[in-house]
Amino acid sequence: MTRARINEKNMTAASVPAHLPPAITRARWLVESVLAQSLRETGTNGRTALAWQWALTGTRPSPVTLQTAPGRAPSREEILAEASAPPEGSTAPPGVPTDFCDQLREVRGVLAWLAGDSDEIPLGGDSRGVLAGARDDYMRSDSEIRQLRDRAQLNLQHDDMPDLMSLDDARRPWAWPAQWMDATWCHGVRDLLDWVLGERTASPRSGRTVGLPTVHDLIYEDAAADDVVFQGRPGGLMVDPGSYPPPQYGEGLQQTIRWLRGDSTTPPVDHHGCGAYAACPDDGSHRT
Repeated sequence: MTRARINEKNMTAASVPAHLPPAITRARWLVESVLAQSLRETGTNGRTALAWQWALTGTRPSPVTLQTAPGRAPSREEILAEASAPPEGSTAPPGVPTDFCDQLREVRGVLAWLAGDSDEIPLGGDSRGVLAGARDDYMRSDSEIRQLRDRAQLNLQHDDMPDLMSLDDARRPWAWPAQWMDATWCHGVRDLLDWVLGERTASPRSGRTVGLPTVHDLIYEDAAADDVVFQGRPGGLMVDPGSYPPPQYGEGLQQTIRWLRGDSTTPPVDHHGCGAYAACPDDGSHRT
């Protein structure tokens, strides 16, 4: 297929077709809302507008590699390949990453979101959550957050950590039974979501008290969990049960933050409340 140079000044605004192609995972009303705001933010004459029209209809050249319009809506695999492809025709000055010029960052976000590879709504600002039925910049509604918190809590009622643990065991968290590691992960999930819902006063790791937390407040928790997660790993800290919770607790915190932001499409616990280390009751498989 030949490359096609585009005249972005003559490009028309993208529109949502009557029937979304199979590769698009979002509801039509949501696509319409996000598209309209996206074009208000980035204009109708750039690569972002091109991304919308290419992904929805295939009637324009591809936005990253500038391949000739296929004349049909691309498949999910084609959309994700385009989202990760090196750019053609970038004008980034020396020393500036190409992802940050020519609207390439916005383009990749649009394509990943449309294809369901990310739940992060591809818009600027700090109130995107309203489009997802959420508050602030969260990509999950309070109802979804509460439901997930309750699943984690229910799991802990059945499979929690032992009441007493020897110091030797506490210093070897990576040698624990899967049930212990999973319970520790679920504690991180539950505690973080309790704080986000306003049912816990201080954040679980940094101890911040901010009222009802915003997504911006998650930055501090994410950073504070780094040392926890790397305990006992090559290049990380020595395991210190007196100063830090177990590393799986930090993992649960960070995976929950990614889910809340929409960076991850996978909830930190499944519909049984099982975390990353549990054997799912459905099939007995071990999820890591």
